[in-house]
Amino acid sequence: MAGRRYSPNRRLAWERLQRGWSYEEVAERIRAGIRLAGESDTGLNANTVRRWETGERWPDPRYRKHLVALFDKPASQLGLLTADELALCPQAETLHEFRRLWDMLTGEENEAGWDRAAVLRALFGASMLPLVAPLLSLDLQAAHADTKTADPDAYAEIVRCQRALYWTSPARSLYEAAYAHTQLGTGLVRAASGTSRTTLSAALAESALLTARLAFFDLNQPAIAQRCYDVALAATREAGDHALAATVLGHMAFIPAFSRDPSAARPLIDAALQHTWHGVSPAVRSWLHCVASEVEARAGAGSASRHQIDLASTAIEANSTPPEWLDFYDAVRLHSFAGYAALAADDYTEATKQLTAALAGLAATAAKQRSVILADLASAQRGDGDHAADYLNQAMDALLNDWYGTGLDRVRAVRPALGDSRQGRQLDERIAALTASRAALPDH
Repeated sequence: MAGRRYSPNRRLAWERLQRGWSYEEVAERIRAGIRLAGESDTGLNANTVRRWETGERWPDPRYRKHLVALFDKPASQLGLLTADELALCPQAETLHEFRRLWDMLTGEENEAGWDRAAVLRALFGASMLPLVAPLLSLDLQAAHADTKTADPDAYAEIVRCQRALYWTSPARSLYEAAYAHTQLGTGLVRAASGTSRTTLSAALAESALLTARLAFFDLNQPAIAQRCYDVALAATREAGDHALAATVLGHMAFIPAFSRDPSAARPLIDAALQHTWHGVSPAVRSWLHCVASEVEARAGAGSASRHQIDLASTAIEANSTPPEWLDFYDAVRLHSFAGYAALAADDYTEATKQLTAALAGLAATAAKQRSVILADLASAQRGDGDHAADYLNQAMDALLNDWYGTGLDRVRAVRPALGDSRQGRQLDERIAALTASRAALPDH
């Protein structure tokens, strides 16, 4: 670019995109901070913000402090420090970081009741505990780098294999392996440079995303999932991969959505959609609209949920080849989301139609989703307890073969439809037996 004096500030641009802000919005927010601090107006405008990101200009100290406050990130994570300033950064306190994760796993947020041995396994073995801190630090900047050069393709190939194993492997065991591989990736990214660093960062983002999905959807551990999503998002910034960034943000929206907090989920969807304007496959945009649909459905906004499904259908019709890692979404999964949206709108006929189509088209490799679809079909059988019970028992059968934490949650959510009936009591017994049997398995 003509007139460039510094390297492009990808970190600063990424933080802006994550929030869905324009250059002018950033400039206005900084001007507001300047006024609030009683400082004189500097005439900052959108073009100056753009030039910070492209490397044509370097933010003056008077702006740097406002950027730190605006994005709530340290200057090092916003690309605002020179090489000499970065050299002053002290080593991370490993023990402090480990204690923080230990508290997260063993404190009140540990809803699954993992015992001490299970926590150690989740941290990929006691011999590797001193290496926990690199995963917890989101700053992937090359500092104190190893002299060895890793093969980025080899690291990426393991990610691909683990992603394929997601559909057929015990969730806890695969989670431990994926967590360890994510930890390895953070170290490799720090030691890499140039194209190797970019390739490794993209693979690290995929690995952290897989780890987070296992933690959230399979193991019901949202706090751990959030931390892994944070690592994934930081890696997408290093890779400059807008499609992965959009997908990570979309996944992050599920956490508040499942807690019935749409006000926290919607900004994440908006930020994700901002990334889709940068050459991202329409399949990613379609999936994001489906995520938005589920956010609205869980909030009880049936009309808004169905509108998002219409947008998802339009986007997927573009028939653009999706990224290889988008193996959790296709036209069949769209039917599943559409069925859930119809349930939110109390349109049980349409819900049954969409969910039946989803069930019929579900591939063998996507068996985990079967329990969710069957539970939703049970929900669509309003006033027909026998059919609802039949679908819920089919969902339990599916969970016995292909465990999925989200599937059991969905069964439990529909269970009240059976009331205090014989079918309801029998279902309760099956749920209790499945939960007890899984608690007794060392791999789960």
